[in-house]
Amino acid sequence: MSRFRTCPTPVQAEHMLLHCAHARYVWNLAVEQHAHWKPGRRSAPGFAEQCRQLTAARRENEWLAAGNADVQQQALKDFATARNARPCHRHRTGARVWAGWPAEAEPENR
Repeated sequence: MSRFRTCPTPVQAEHMLLHCAHARYVWNLAVEQHAHWKPGRRSAPGFAEQCRQLTAARRENEWLAAGNADVQQQALKDFATARNARPCHRHRTGARVWAGWPAEAEPENR
């Protein structure tokens, strides 16, 4: 964990919030794609396919294209990591410990 404090100017803060908005938008689209899946349908797209879809969406959407592609792809990568987390063992208290998740941040829906 870094111990640096940022003191952004108002313009920098606005850009940071815009990056967060893009990342949230991309994350929510990934959640929507996976929530749409039902038995009998093709599987939801993986990370590589979602990156291809993001590239196409950035071409078509000026608002999305104005953002940083690395930030948006990192949101997809984080989603894929969270989606693929599996329980690896049980803590001595009996609680499940998830691979890739700190014990105190165990997902509620699993």
